[in-house]
Amino acid sequence: MARMESHSLRKIRFVVLLLSLYFLAPPASAMGQIECLCLCQMIYDVATANSWQSITIVFTDEEKVLTPRCIITSRLLQRLWKLDVKVNALYYSSSLQNYDIRHHSNVVTVYNNSTAHLLIEANESGDLLMPSWLLITPPETKGEIIRQMEAFDVFIDSSILVAAFAHCEAEVKSPYRVGPKGRVIVEDIGTWNSTRGYQVRSTLGHYDRRADFKEYPIHGTGVKVFEFFTTYLKNNRVSGYVGDLVTTLQRTHNFTLTYQTLEGYAYGSLVDPASNKWNGMVGELQERRADLTVSELSVTQERSEIITYTQPIHMISRKLFVATQEDFQKKLMAYALPMESILYAAVFLTMAVLVIFLVIAERVYRRYFPQEMEGIFRAGISDASWVMVSALLQQGSDKQPVSAASRAIFWLGYFLSVIVYTSYSATLVSHLAVERPASLPFSNLRELSLQPDWNAGCNENDLFQVTASQTCLNSQTEECRVLRNVWNNNFMRNPDNLVSSYTEGLQKVLKGKYVFIGVGVTTNNYIRQLDAQDACNVKELPGSYLTGGIAIGLQPSSPFKIIFDRSLQKMRENGLMDKLGLKYLSAKRLCSSSTSVSAKLLDVAALFLLLIAGVGFSVLFLIGEVTMKRMLQPAAGLGSTVGLES
Repeated sequence: MARMESHSLRKIRFVVLLLSLYFLAPPASAMGQIECLCLCQMIYDVATANSWQSITIVFTDEEKVLTPRCIITSRLLQRLWKLDVKVNALYYSSSLQNYDIRHHSNVVTVYNNSTAHLLIEANESGDLLMPSWLLITPPETKGEIIRQMEAFDVFIDSSILVAAFAHCEAEVKSPYRVGPKGRVIVEDIGTWNSTRGYQVRSTLGHYDRRADFKEYPIHGTGVKVFEFFTTYLKNNRVSGYVGDLVTTLQRTHNFTLTYQTLEGYAYGSLVDPASNKWNGMVGELQERRADLTVSELSVTQERSEIITYTQPIHMISRKLFVATQEDFQKKLMAYALPMESILYAAVFLTMAVLVIFLVIAERVYRRYFPQEMEGIFRAGISDASWVMVSALLQQGSDKQPVSAASRAIFWLGYFLSVIVYTSYSATLVSHLAVERPASLPFSNLRELSLQPDWNAGCNENDLFQVTASQTCLNSQTEECRVLRNVWNNNFMRNPDNLVSSYTEGLQKVLKGKYVFIGVGVTTNNYIRQLDAQDACNVKELPGSYLTGGIAIGLQPSSPFKIIFDRSLQKMRENGLMDKLGLKYLSAKRLCSSSTSVSAKLLDVAALFLLLIAGVGFSVLFLIGEVTMKRMLQPAAGLGSTVGLES
C-alpha cells in the first residue's frame, strides 16, 4: 500500500511539473504537432522494444518540439503508465547549473547546446554508464555527437542511442569505444518510421553485438612464478591454465595482446597505507599501466577496493605440508609385530608338547626294539628339542627319529613351522608395505600454533603472509587469531622460514620439523617434480585455509569486466575450464610399490641388531661351555687314575 501511495504521489508531482511547464511553453505549429506525435511514438516504441522500466525526459529552453505540452497532448504518459513504466521529468539549463541526474535512468532528450553540456557533466560524474540514453537529433548534427563521444567514457558497457530524426523517420545508431585507447565505433542499431515502427537490424544482445574488439590493443601484466598457471611464449603469446583462458578471450574478442612480466612473487601488496598505494600486478592495474593480468590473482577484499576482477576462474586454498616422521621404535619391532604375543606363545607351547610326545614315542619304541635304536637317537629331552627346533627353523638335523610314530610327530612339527613361516612372511611384507609413519603432534593450523618447537613458512609476499601479518593485525575473529598465533609462534622463530620458492619450501619440509603452507594445487605440482621417494615422504594434512577464488585482474571500473565475465561463464558451461584444469592443475601423486617401497638401513636395522645379539649370545654360550668342560675335566681324569690302581 505504501509503495502504491508513493508511486501515485510521484505521478501527481510529475503531472504538476508538466502542467506548470505546459502553460509556459507556446503552442506548436501544425507541422510541429505532427513531429511531436512522431517523436512521442518513437520514444514509446524504443522504450517498449528495450523493456525500459523507467524513463527520464529532460526538457530544455532550446527545444521547441519535445516539450511538456507535446508529452501531454500526445498521451505518451498515459500509454507508458499503462505499461507500469515510471516516467520522470527534468528541466535542465546549463546557466542554472542544476545538474541532477545521478539517480535517474534511461534518459530521453533532444540534442542541443544545453544537452551537450549535460552530457559533459554526466561523463565527468560517470552517469553516461547508466542503463541507456536516447539522444534525438537532426541528421545534420549526428556527426557532432559522434565527435563529442571521442572524449567520453562510452565503452562496451555503455548504451547510448542516437536517433537521427527527420520527417517522422529516424536512423538509430549507437556510438561506443572498446576502451580508453580506442576510437569511436558507430553501431547501426535500426530504423524507425511512423508506418513500420522500430525495426532493429540484429537480434543479438548488447554484448554479443560488441564482442569484436576490432584488434583493440590490450596490455597485460604477469609474474613468472607458476608455469602451470602461465607460461610465457614467443610473440606475446601465453599458455597454461590462466594463459589459455586469456588466449581464448583474445580469439573470442579479437584484441591484440602485449604484456610485461614482473620480477619475483609480485602479485601485489600494500606498500603505503596512507595513500593506499600497492605494488606488483595490483599496482600496475591501480595505476592503469596494464589492462589485465595474464597470471592468476587471488581475490581479496582489500584488493577488490582497488581493482576489478573477472568472475573467479578457479577455487584455491592453502594447505599444510610436512614430512612423514620415521618411527625408530616401530622399525626395531617390525619383525615382532606381524604376530601377536599369544601366537608366539602358542607356537612354542605346541613345539614343547611335540617334544614330549616325541620323547615318549621314541622311548616306547626303544623298549620293544632296543637293537634298532642303538647309537642313533637317544630319546632324551635335549635330542628331541634339537630335532623340533630344526623343524621349526626348516633346517636339517644330525639326529633323526627312527620310529614311524616319532617321525610323524617330527613331520607334524615341520608342517606347523611351514604354516607359521608362510603366514609370518606374508604378514611381515604387508606390514612393511603399509607401515604408517609416526604420528605428528598436530593435525591442523590451530594445533600447530601450540607447537613452538616447530617452524612454519610460506612464500614471501604470499597471501598467507599478507593476511596473517597485515589484514588480521587488528581483527578479533577466531580465524585471524589462529593466523596471528602461527605467524608469531612458528613463522617468526627463524628469519629463514619465509622462502623464495615452493621448491625451497619443500626442501625445508624434507629436512624435518618444518611446515610449508602453500596453495594445494600449486604445492602438489611442485611435489611431482621431486624425487619419487621424497615426493611420497611429503604429507598433506587435512584442512583448508584462506579458501577463495583466483581471477583475472582488471583496471578499476574496467569496461571489459561484464563482457569477459560472460565469455568466461560460457567457457565454464561448455567444459573448457574443466578440461584445462585436468590438463594443467591435475596434481595427484601416485606412490607405486616400485617407487615408494624401497628398503633402507633403518627398515632392516632390527635384523642387524638380532644378528649382533645372536653372535653375542653365541660367544657367551661358548665361554660357558668351555668353562664347564674345563671344570669337569680334572674330575674325569681322577676317576681314571683310581681305576688303574685298583
